[in-house]
Amino acid sequence: MKMSLAKIEHLKSYTSFLFACYQSGLSKYEAAIKDPKQFLENIISSAAETSTYFCVVNEEIIGAIRFRHNTNEYIVSVIGHVGYETKPTARGKGVARFMLSWLQEHIMGSGAIITCEADNMASEKVIKHCGGVYLNQIYSTEKQNDVKRYELPIKK
Repeated sequence: MKMSLAKIEHLKSYTSFLFACYQSGLSKYEAAIKDPKQFLENIISSAAETSTYFCVVNEEIIGAIRFRHNTNEYIVSVIGHVGYETKPTARGKGVARFMLSWLQEHIMGSGAIITCEADNMASEKVIKHCGGVYLNQIYSTEKQNDVKRYELPIKK
């Protein structure tokens, strides 16, 4: 597995990744599958605020992770500085842990907030494995679900 900053050359593999994630129930990609090229271009152009990296194996994107460089109430309280998804066919194979550890070692300059929905045990396990310290649980009206918040340390 290797990590790569999102770039337009990833379009074909990213399109496959988007469709697989959407079909597995990640409805947040509904707009993305309508125009994957525009969605990827938007990701690339917003790199100053949010950097997106892909986990790639044999030119196939099997995971995506985002790091939000700024802080505001919404980031701190609901979505966190870090967000990630793993392609359904790659779940349970250590991809999320690999991406999060890589982010801690190579990108994060200080601790960050990371969240997961309270019923997402797989994500909670990844966060704890990477040293995440539980802060609290809140109800997110946007997600209409309880969200667990963690402080994620850097690994240098």
